[in-house]
Amino acid sequence: MFKTITEQDWVSEYIKRKKNPLPVVLGTKGTWTGNRKPMIILIGFTLVDVLVLGDLYGVSHHPVRKMKTKEITYFAINIIDKKKVKEIMNEWNID
Repeated sequence: MFKTITEQDWVSEYIKRKKNPLPVVLGTKGTWTGNRKPMIILIGFTLVDVLVLGDLYGVSHHPVRKMKTKEITYFAINIIDKKKVKEIMNEWNID
């Protein structure tokens, strides 16, 4: 059974589990969606971190969202282009 959580909930839980959290790429298993379409979310805990991820995946021109919760501020880039999402998912498929 799947439990649906928000991006903010996921990041909050990640921060609680990690002493020194690293930037992350959410959605590589096809579990994150927007308008019922797969998406990838790049998360960084500094602006530089998320921009570097954006450069690595060729999406540094996408808008960066600054997100604030009670515990943390983080930065995120959504990738919704179907071709780019599939490309990133395939890159992370190490099976």
